[in-house]
Amino acid sequence: MFFSNMRKQWILLVVLVVLSFGVTPLYLSSPSSGLVSQTGLRAEDIVFNFQPRPSTDELQGREVVKIGVYLLSLGNLDTTTGQYTVDFFLKFICETTPCDPTKFDIMNATAKVEPDDQTDPEDQGKAFYYRIRTSLQTDLDLRKFPFDSHELIIEIEDINKTDDKFVYVVDPAQSGIDPNIYVAGWDLEPYIEGVTRSHEYYVYSESYSRARFAVRISHPWFSSFMKGLFAAIVIVGVGMLSFLMNPAESQDRIALTSGTLASAIFYHMTLTSSIPPVGYLTYADRFMILQYIFITVSLAVSVTLFMLLSAEKRGSDYRKLANQLHVSTRVSIPLLWVFSMVGLHYITIGF
Repeated sequence: MFFSNMRKQWILLVVLVVLSFGVTPLYLSSPSSGLVSQTGLRAEDIVFNFQPRPSTDELQGREVVKIGVYLLSLGNLDTTTGQYTVDFFLKFICETTPCDPTKFDIMNATAKVEPDDQTDPEDQGKAFYYRIRTSLQTDLDLRKFPFDSHELIIEIEDINKTDDKFVYVVDPAQSGIDPNIYVAGWDLEPYIEGVTRSHEYYVYSESYSRARFAVRISHPWFSSFMKGLFAAIVIVGVGMLSFLMNPAESQDRIALTSGTLASAIFYHMTLTSSIPPVGYLTYADRFMILQYIFITVSLAVSVTLFMLLSAEKRGSDYRKLANQLHVSTRVSIPLLWVFSMVGLHYITIGF
């Protein structure tokens, strides 16, 4: 019997360990985090990172308007274009008179914005309220894809008044994130940032006060791993089973590793199809390149074994050398593959 040989019983142990690793995720739930997904968030948990109010001297002689943004929903982030939908309340409070902040523009909108004016007539001239539903765009950094995180921004600027006459002051008291906000497929960090800066249009020799609000979202780590990298590990793990085969079965080893290489290439194309052709390597690209290296090494070992054993037909005997190659690689290469994946993750993302 196969397992009557004590030296081969470890092969059964390896197979059982691999199978256990493969089915373990079926019994695990996604680990909880401090981020917001479907469970909502508490107002007291929100971290505000707002720019300090400028000094009175800096605001002297200018029309001063406090601005606040209250987010209601975010969604449909398209990683190929950087576009996403947003629904929020926008509030202006005049600190100086006369004041007219109604001529504003959302600078990162992808289409013309039609604000829903909900200003109370009794507050006219002092406070202005708008509800805005629109599509915005941001620059996405996909270097850590599929473990990527992004900053979604709202940038507001007056249409006509330059910053020597008009200035925004971000107001944390009028800003926030709705407790029932939901971002499909992403985790929302309970954090909101607000700053104002002077944006210069050098062609026109003019600069305008621009208010910028930002929140952060990220992919859940567990689902990113399971839906992004786990299948690739399984594919290459199957290819690594070739090291359990005898040197005499080198042709079968070549077939197995060749199929693994083709499967890995197709999977890589599928994995990165949801992102644009960026000019840098993402984490997924680096991870798959690492898989290609080890698949190629496995294929090279199988081809070398085949050539050494085939030389017997030409009168040469390299069976001892083939056996030495088989013994020296059957454990070292799979272990190096595991350690390389851990090292890549630590270097690029960390733990």
